[in-house]
Amino acid sequence: MNGKSLSLARVFPVLLLCLLCLIPTAWADIGPKPEVAITVVNAPEGVLYLDLLAQGEPANQPYPNSNGECDPALLDRLRSLEGDGWVLAYTTGVARRNPVFGDVRPREDGTWHFFYTGLPETFRVAAATADQAQAAEVPYTRDFVGNIVYDWQANTVREATPPPLRFFVRLAATLIPTLVIEGAILWLFGFREKRSWLVFLAVNAATQTGLHLAVGSMLAEAGWHFLNYSLTILIPELVIWAAETLAYALLLRERTRARRVGYAFAANIASFVLGYFPLHLLYGFLRGL
Repeated sequence: MNGKSLSLARVFPVLLLCLLCLIPTAWADIGPKPEVAITVVNAPEGVLYLDLLAQGEPANQPYPNSNGECDPALLDRLRSLEGDGWVLAYTTGVARRNPVFGDVRPREDGTWHFFYTGLPETFRVAAATADQAQAAEVPYTRDFVGNIVYDWQANTVREATPPPLRFFVRLAATLIPTLVIEGAILWLFGFREKRSWLVFLAVNAATQTGLHLAVGSMLAEAGWHFLNYSLTILIPELVIWAAETLAYALLLRERTRARRVGYAFAANIASFVLGYFPLHLLYGFLRGL
């Protein structure tokens, strides 16, 4: 068996495993929905209702979100914050938009959650107690999934996790598995020199950073289901494959150029498929940042 045949024999089992994993389970809903989780701090004593003010006109036929268990007087106080083109996205509904699901009351963990396709991208947090109603003056623009803190006393909104920290945690969640998967294949392809491994680290750090900058918070949502994962990163992965193929062909010195290109192809196929599993396991943690 010559050297080329030996390399193919080593790589074939890895590629076969990747191809088998490409067969996803059928799923009726191909993706998660936009969501925002809100924690209120420095709140007064007593019952507090919370909603999101969005720009638009009130819906002609409001979706019946607020059920009979809610306090009508407290709902009216919350609705008093509407005006000047701002409408309560959950309680009233915005014309020509899909509904928003959630509740003006907190969940058992003390947080408020609003979700679904009608969730406004930009909104102001509105809150009311029996004695007072107020809304944040500065609008907040969410990612696909938002996790924010509303300070009642200061009447301000901030991110629950500082954006730089959230970015680096999410980057680590894809970069580390990619280095493990593609590093193993780099070894199988016979690359041993220190320079080759330095090139490998630099190229992957650059491409993974670019992936997160391009896809943003949607990458955390990709772990929801393999089909959703595929639809989210397939095109970015093709761009990464092209960039890494060029980089490895030019920067690596070991082996032939054909083997460098072959490595780029095999490594990206493997990391595309197998990279889903760490994202899936970390899905709840990443979307909660």
